[in-house]
Amino acid sequence: MNANILIIEDDIRLRSVLIDAIKSEGHNVHGAKSAEEGIELLESTVFDVILTDVNLPEKSGLEFIPFGLGHNPNVEILVMTGFGTIDVAVQAMKLGASDFLCKPVALNDLISSIRVALSRARSKPDESSNENTTHSSIIAKSSIMLQLMEQIETIAPFKINALITGETGTGKELVARAIHDSSNRTKSAFVALNCAAIPEQLLEDELFGHVKGAYTGAQGERKGRFEQADGGTLFLDEIGDMNLALQSKLLRVLQESEFEKLGSAKTIKVDVRIVAATSANLEEKIHDGSFRADLYHRLNVVHLRVPPLRERPDDIPPIAQGLLNRFCKSTGLVNKTVSEEALHSLISYNFPGNVRQLQNAMERAAVFSGAETKILLQHLPEEIKNQPSMFQIPATGGLIPDSIPDEGIDLSGVVSQVERELLLQTLEKTGGNKMQAAKLLNMKRTTLVEKIKRLQIESDDTGEDGPISATGS
Repeated sequence: MNANILIIEDDIRLRSVLIDAIKSEGHNVHGAKSAEEGIELLESTVFDVILTDVNLPEKSGLEFIPFGLGHNPNVEILVMTGFGTIDVAVQAMKLGASDFLCKPVALNDLISSIRVALSRARSKPDESSNENTTHSSIIAKSSIMLQLMEQIETIAPFKINALITGETGTGKELVARAIHDSSNRTKSAFVALNCAAIPEQLLEDELFGHVKGAYTGAQGERKGRFEQADGGTLFLDEIGDMNLALQSKLLRVLQESEFEKLGSAKTIKVDVRIVAATSANLEEKIHDGSFRADLYHRLNVVHLRVPPLRERPDDIPPIAQGLLNRFCKSTGLVNKTVSEEALHSLISYNFPGNVRQLQNAMERAAVFSGAETKILLQHLPEEIKNQPSMFQIPATGGLIPDSIPDEGIDLSGVVSQVERELLLQTLEKTGGNKMQAAKLLNMKRTTLVEKIKRLQIESDDTGEDGPISATGS
């Protein structure tokens, strides 16, 4: 099926190449040289996918994202960014972008990403629907996630506000949905709103709605998210991006359970449970005056922290397989599994974009693997399969010579030194967690502990997360 795709790129030659490559797939492609020109096109055309560069004249690609999602919440937005700017890619995903491509863009990667984005866009539910739309359950195998699930089950029956914190892409919305699904509000709506993805001037209308004639263009009455969530749960993602004026109005709703629509003096009562989330440090925002302390305390009745993927490597294999199964089913691809080599690469990767980045990686891999039934290392994105070696073998003080001398070498001593350094690097990577370190080294925990003692890496076994100290030479 043909799709409408928008390319925003100020380099005319690159824009032309990208347009021609995507047109070869049979899609309708529009080009824009700036974010402003792209916004104008949004007024007349509904796009399925938008690909935008980050560095644009005047308004940047990051600034464009809220406008794109404001016109069409179901659009898939991909961003292009240069190597070494992974923080920009993470910021784009926080704003609502679904994936990123590193420049220079490989055309086969581009086509694959477009296919994945279209598949995802066409499988999205209608955002105007009040039906619960839990796409997948939380996969929790690691101890840290099992503890989080216990907390969810404990607080779910009670109408208390919760604040979920965690990095971008960790699955904070899934946690919020789990709270809703485990409560007595499941017969009412779960309504989600990303505060960072809605332009500031539109956010108040999104929350509270308006009456006919409230402003120019308000042709009829509109329900806001609070009304839609009456009796259910309202999830406010990236709450830290809300401006101070709107924070005051939100605080009143939390305190009084009432509000007025834009353009109306009529007070509306609602019964809504608020679950908020942020990837920002709200305490720092309170300190610099950009977030209200009283609102923070109202939201933070219960604090749930969702750990980044790198802190729970046990969860990577089942999550990867679950995401792969779901994508193959939705697209009609054959069932696939992940090879041991690819799985090892996934486990050792840092995943700055967390579960969302893992999802993108598995969907890309599914497309690149075609009719094959196994995901191989070559099918993974470049940043994962070409990641630096997990271990950087350190200099060994001349223990390994360029050639074997006539008098020979102390093989046992060299092996012990290299083994010791590898153990130290692994323990540093896992923050001293021996169970995780053992998994990364493919050995039993008891074996790891024995090696730690033998190599005098620490004086005694202090448990799963004990301090590590090098006490020997």
